[in-house]
Amino acid sequence: MGLPIQKAPKHKCKLSDGTEVTFRPFLVKEQKYLLLAKEGKNGEEVMNATKELISSVTEGEVNSDTLMLADLEYLFLQIRAKSVGETSEMVLSCRDRNCGGTGKTSIDLSKVSIKFPEEQIDSTVKLTDTLGVTLRHPNARQLAKAESLEDDGDRLVHLMTYGIESVYDEETVYNADDIQDSELIEFVESLTLDQVDRLQEFFESIPTLQEEIEYKCDSCGTLNTTTLKGLSSFF
Repeated sequence: MGLPIQKAPKHKCKLSDGTEVTFRPFLVKEQKYLLLAKEGKNGEEVMNATKELISSVTEGEVNSDTLMLADLEYLFLQIRAKSVGETSEMVLSCRDRNCGGTGKTSIDLSKVSIKFPEEQIDSTVKLTDTLGVTLRHPNARQLAKAESLEDDGDRLVHLMTYGIESVYDEETVYNADDIQDSELIEFVESLTLDQVDRLQEFFESIPTLQEEIEYKCDSCGTLNTTTLKGLSSFF
């Protein structure tokens, strides 16, 4: 007779669009994914580890590639909270550069949320009198690929390439999904700096996983305030 294998409890959380996701805590055999996500040397390594863990604990029902990055990070954080504890202890540097001390604080991971811009940014940007683009938020996979590029210019070009939903002129609307990446890259590289600035306003409004926290420096007693952004800030 084989040993009894316990069933892990199920938990639920809602993503930013209201989608309800059911997941279980990760098991000992899956802990490696948490370590890879924490210690990954580039965005793609971290993304792959995050995807593998989410796929395992949601029984393959969540397609991580299509999620907005903030939703992916939020879901991962909720999984971690239910797996290893909802409280994370942190040691942070004093923001007074002349001090050099540190302060301790704790964060309730279950209460960390996705922050959206206060002002709605128009996703349609008119580039000239006859040419414009409609933008979308790149998904988690695309953002990770862009962030893994070493050159700042290449990162910006790829971010904007992934973020174009369509290009339109006086006669036609061109769906970006029907256009080769090389052609989209060429289009982005042909933009003026002023046009790029107008596109960047939209990309800077991408929702983020973040939490503002306070902590007291143990050395100088200064009360510090900082904002943690992105999944890696909460490890």
